[in-house]
Amino acid sequence: MNTINEDRPPRLWWGMWKRFLVAAVAIVALAAGATATIAQNEVDELAEEVLPASSHINAPKGLVTPEYSGGPETFLILGSDRREHSKDIYDKSDPAHSDTILLVRFDPSQGQTSVLSIPRDLLVNIHLANGTVYEHEKINAAYTYGFKAGGTRGAMLAAAETIEKEVFPELKLNAIVDVNFRGFIQVVDTLGCVYVNVDHHYYNLNVGTTETDYTSINLYPGYQKLCYENALNYVRYRHTDSDFVRVARQQDFIRNLREQVSAKSLEDILGQIHTVAKAVGKAIKSTVAREGPELVKLAKLIVFSQSKPLRQVKFLTSSVNAQLGGGSYVTSTPALNSKTLDTFLNGHEQLQVPAAPAKTRHHGKHASHAAAPAHPFGLYPTTQAGENEAVKASTSLPFRVLYPTLQTGSAEQQEVRSYVLPDQSKRKHWAYVVVWRDNTIGGYYDFEGTNWLNPPLFAHSHSRLINGRRYLVVDDGSHIHAIGWRSAKVLYWVTNTLLEDLTNQQMLAIARSARGLH
Repeated sequence: MNTINEDRPPRLWWGMWKRFLVAAVAIVALAAGATATIAQNEVDELAEEVLPASSHINAPKGLVTPEYSGGPETFLILGSDRREHSKDIYDKSDPAHSDTILLVRFDPSQGQTSVLSIPRDLLVNIHLANGTVYEHEKINAAYTYGFKAGGTRGAMLAAAETIEKEVFPELKLNAIVDVNFRGFIQVVDTLGCVYVNVDHHYYNLNVGTTETDYTSINLYPGYQKLCYENALNYVRYRHTDSDFVRVARQQDFIRNLREQVSAKSLEDILGQIHTVAKAVGKAIKSTVAREGPELVKLAKLIVFSQSKPLRQVKFLTSSVNAQLGGGSYVTSTPALNSKTLDTFLNGHEQLQVPAAPAKTRHHGKHASHAAAPAHPFGLYPTTQAGENEAVKASTSLPFRVLYPTLQTGSAEQQEVRSYVLPDQSKRKHWAYVVVWRDNTIGGYYDFEGTNWLNPPLFAHSHSRLINGRRYLVVDDGSHIHAIGWRSAKVLYWVTNTLLEDLTNQQMLAIARSARGLH
């Protein structure tokens, strides 16, 4: 069994989920302009900038079907650390790696845009075009072996061929897109920063020991604007997480990025459209058709999908820690793969917001967790110690601080933080966040409040009237990711864990339980 060494320097692990969507945001901007005010010759010019000849990859017949007719489109997005122009000798000599393998489905007949991550540790056999076979490998090794055999083109094709042969034989790809780290920095620099709900305190100081040999990071919890290195470090964080938690964090980053593409931001982007286009062109290599009309068709589809929920499709597995030859692998079966693909291609989940539960009598305001549940759905009263911490943090805030009186049974309150939150116009607002850890593997959920009434998080939320209160709901098709409401010129909300461990009933019940601190 051949083995790819994954214990590489932290600087080469670039958490690539977000990079495709940054490029897609730019294409959305191009579409908005191309369909409204830009002449055909400028569309052709922009197409050349977004997809320069140097970025185009020809795929063998049958591997990719580049048809952009306005119907469903399925993209394979590969996040790589290829750095052809790096001055670093290590970067130049070491083969590129793929840290993200993502399928995105744009389908105008569905109510969601579907996103499916293929676990990078999935056990497969890798067959290269030159006849070489690598048995019992992790699927992300296909990119590396392909890169060694045929550069970036070989890497992209090896990854796609492995997916179509080993994982989803019925999958039909319309395009392959490879996005690199250097290009991501350029695109983010052009488009600006991203507002993200940082679910807990991310901290690591790399002092050269085995335990700290990861990228240094120090991000405090709460909804905030992440720029450049902070955004990179947040998305690629892997110090205390599983692969599935990293994937969920990356998907959450994508969701937040999408929410920030409003009509106003598009107008701003159009003001520097050529700068954005060139940045995207430097970030990607793809099999996408380079003709202006084809690009516009594709961009229109992305624009149409912009207002739809981002549906996270779960990859079904038989084991997430199968041991083989001293290594740990994710395994699946043909039947599970077929079910995953069918859900990805044809699923159309609808959010069912639960009815508000009947009020129940608490056994004291802060009853012991050892007592019987004070509420349905496995919720218990929050603790007096937790509320006391919230009271301390509330003294610096100029508005009423709410605090939930219910929490999940296994949760432990981590911290309360009050802070200043600037908006896109650099106007400062006050905010606070209370963090609970529901489980030890990425299981943090938050209660937050701010006098910024219209943050990007709720830009495309659904409004629901429940028991006389108007809620703003952010969902991924069937699960509530965040639920908020406005009261007395303050916006309050509950954010689910990255893996959405809390049920819809729990999310609503926690939101309804919030009371003012005295």
